[in-house]
Amino acid sequence: MFKKTAILAIALMMLLVTGCGNSNKENESGSGSAGEKQTVTMGFWGAAEDLKLYKDAAAKINEVNKDFQLEIKQYPSSEQFWDTLPAEIAAGVAPDFIKVSNEGAYEYISKGLFTPLDEFIGSEELDMSVFNENVVDVWKVDDKQYGIPNTMNAAMFFINEDMWKEAGLGEYPTTWDEVYEAAEKLTKDEVSGIGINLHPYHITNYLKSYGGGWNYGENIDSEENVKALDFVLKMYEEDLAVTPKELGLGWDGEVFANEKAAMTTGGYWYKAFLKDANPDLKYAVLPIPEGTEKGSSMISDAYVLLKDSKNKEAAVQAAYKLTSEEVQQQFMAIGHNPSRTALSEQYFKENPEFKEIEKALEYSTDWEYPDNTKMFTDKLAEELEAKVLGGNDKSAKDILESIQQSVK
Repeated sequence: MFKKTAILAIALMMLLVTGCGNSNKENESGSGSAGEKQTVTMGFWGAAEDLKLYKDAAAKINEVNKDFQLEIKQYPSSEQFWDTLPAEIAAGVAPDFIKVSNEGAYEYISKGLFTPLDEFIGSEELDMSVFNENVVDVWKVDDKQYGIPNTMNAAMFFINEDMWKEAGLGEYPTTWDEVYEAAEKLTKDEVSGIGINLHPYHITNYLKSYGGGWNYGENIDSEENVKALDFVLKMYEEDLAVTPKELGLGWDGEVFANEKAAMTTGGYWYKAFLKDANPDLKYAVLPIPEGTEKGSSMISDAYVLLKDSKNKEAAVQAAYKLTSEEVQQQFMAIGHNPSRTALSEQYFKENPEFKEIEKALEYSTDWEYPDNTKMFTDKLAEELEAKVLGGNDKSAKDILESIQQSVK
């Protein structure tokens, strides 16, 4: 998602400087000729089942709506989406609004690619109070609302039930200290006690559980973050942890599915993956364990308005209609937890393996990556792999200070 940030920023600056694209008064107001039905386009990337869901939803919206015609534009992948978008923006043919994840969205907000929604929302027709309050806040920056949330979930901690029982362990852990003690007993032969993917998604959750976080790059080398990373490095130094790259695997889900680690941080997507990759695997799902406090990341997809949308007001109305109970129930059927509070309660009844995660929605927060996300993620991976796989002598504090300097 973050690979083309520089290109996007350049494209945006070209638009601002040259005034090309949607700079005329008609486009800025979102109005058209009298009596015309505006066309509003939503762009997204996703699977065939997502496309069918969106097309069915658009058809029903268009049947009853008199003000605009909603069209759906699918991109094959996130990479192709961000590859294509700059040229579409420059040509004035980009979608009016898009669906994106909050992991890394701040980069695009900070560079001015998304438009605040505050002037368009808050009425009875666009009532934001129907959504989980915490996920609404995740899409706020500087008290401005940048997204209408469609889905939400909290980061998760997975345990191989059979390995846990075979090790003679009792209650599942609630703290990282308890995880450490369990990992000592679970590590044997070719199985590591815990899988720790050296990726921002996973490292962020360790930081948050120690009261830390990236804070948009402001305090990367904070005391809380150092404590969290000290714990991660300790697990590796004592040979209790494994990262996918060590095993020649692509991601943490494969490590867990191949039963090379008894525990791992992960997310709701594990359910569908494990169903195919290892249908006999029995697992427990818990909130992220505590370091010094309860803390984890909120994962959310939302509809955001592109800066140069030709039909801003209509686009926001269309986006809101795509979060209706009917549409969100369809998302729930393919595994997503709806952002509407009432439907979320139903989701956990229909997905009982995730029931323990429901309480984590109350305290999970945004990723808060620095605005130069690509540089940040590259540097984080480089530093961690040099330590864990390369064996350099840097401490957790050294690593975080180096990353802090790189994003200033």
